[in-house]
Amino acid sequence: MDSQLFIIPYIKLDKNLNSELLAVADSVEAELLNTVQLHSTDIVESTHLTRKRLKLLRAFLKLLNKCVEEDSLKQLNSTFRNWGQSISELRDVHVHRMIILDTPTDYFKKSDSKVLDKILETANQQVEQLENRLVFEDEIFKHLEHQIYNHSSLRTFLKSNNFDSECILEGYKISYRKSYRAFKRAESSKLPGPFHEWRKRLKDVQYQSALLRSNQDRINVSAQEVEQFCEALGKDQDLNNFIHWLGALNLNTKAVKEWLHHLKKSQLELKKQLIKDGNRFYKQSAV
Repeated sequence: MDSQLFIIPYIKLDKNLNSELLAVADSVEAELLNTVQLHSTDIVESTHLTRKRLKLLRAFLKLLNKCVEEDSLKQLNSTFRNWGQSISELRDVHVHRMIILDTPTDYFKKSDSKVLDKILETANQQVEQLENRLVFEDEIFKHLEHQIYNHSSLRTFLKSNNFDSECILEGYKISYRKSYRAFKRAESSKLPGPFHEWRKRLKDVQYQSALLRSNQDRINVSAQEVEQFCEALGKDQDLNNFIHWLGALNLNTKAVKEWLHHLKKSQLELKKQLIKDGNRFYKQSAV
């Protein structure tokens, strides 16, 4: 949940397009700095929102793919990707703990309560160890804050190029088509990788649809609907990671085996619903 109530800026695609793009980039980078600074009071929320803002910046860049030489975007994209990856492991352990805490206590019998306590203790230990290493020892958020504050490459890039509405709309169409191809691969696969790739490609469409929401008649996609899709795909990815993590603990008790069976069954049902909804979505919103 976005505690900062940040509203994604939008691109009108009018005659002052270059100025618009600069304003959007400045707004998102300022918000990114805010979310990183939030770590001093709420590490969990800061980690979550920082990754979201970086994904938004990368989706923004991909809108410009057809406006400039692709190589000129690679370094910027790599920078934002690397910043996000530096805290991805922290996000994973936070999610593991969240799933455990959200598990109904009556799911486990009283005799199995110690098993759940042990799993939660392990998750808490991993969170504490990783936060101590990344946040307090490596000072990853302080380094990120410094890098963002001194980052001028995006502004330089935008000021050095000219953009037009048609190439931006073409960039959006490319992202949409990539998401559709990723969906078709996920539809024909039972493996987690293709679903994760579909989510990443659809996440680009989600953020780009929000950025272009004042041009709804030209993109034919609802940002709100795509966001709901991405949330469901995110839940699938979280379940996949948690199932792998829980299995790796090697707690071969009946309660854990039943829990894993329940989680896998829930994930399978979720995947079936995602495929069903995906077919409907791509049929209705062909770009």
